[in-house]
Amino acid sequence: MPLTVQQHQGLHGEGFVFALASAAGLVLAQSNLDVDGVDWLIAHPGPMGVQRSPKIEVQVKTWSTSDGDEKAWRYRMSVAHFNMLAGPGFELRRYLVLVTVPKSPDEYAVCNRDAMRLGHAAYWTSLRDEPIRPPSDARGKSVVVAVPKQNILTVDTLKALVRGDHTGATL
Repeated sequence: MPLTVQQHQGLHGEGFVFALASAAGLVLAQSNLDVDGVDWLIAHPGPMGVQRSPKIEVQVKTWSTSDGDEKAWRYRMSVAHFNMLAGPGFELRRYLVLVTVPKSPDEYAVCNRDAMRLGHAAYWTSLRDEPIRPPSDARGKSVVVAVPKQNILTVDTLKALVRGDHTGATL
């Protein structure tokens, strides 16, 4: 049975994040079930500066019909998924990673002798400072999340997030 369009798109998005983390020399792990809103645990193997084995958790979302303005993408997600990332109290920092993908799966990965280009790009945001929505709002409802376009996920910004630099800036 072939993948649905959504499964194929999601697989590409997770592969995109996997490729960035691998290029950054980070290790990844997935839970056997996605019951906590986390797709990847991303960690540095061993010391990173003064930290020992720093880690983050990410939820990967994808879309091929992006919406936004010059400053931010406007991504609509379910309140239930939002609440799994929002607010304080998590032992590890959590991030939403939004991967914009081409409409055609033929453009997900374009290869030649010199390189493989993955289409399009990934962006990150933290919902740590966002209030958790009441459970009564969660049933069948959604919330729009602003994902800043300046927060492009690269090898350097991913390492910075793991290191604990919440701005994602390269240090």
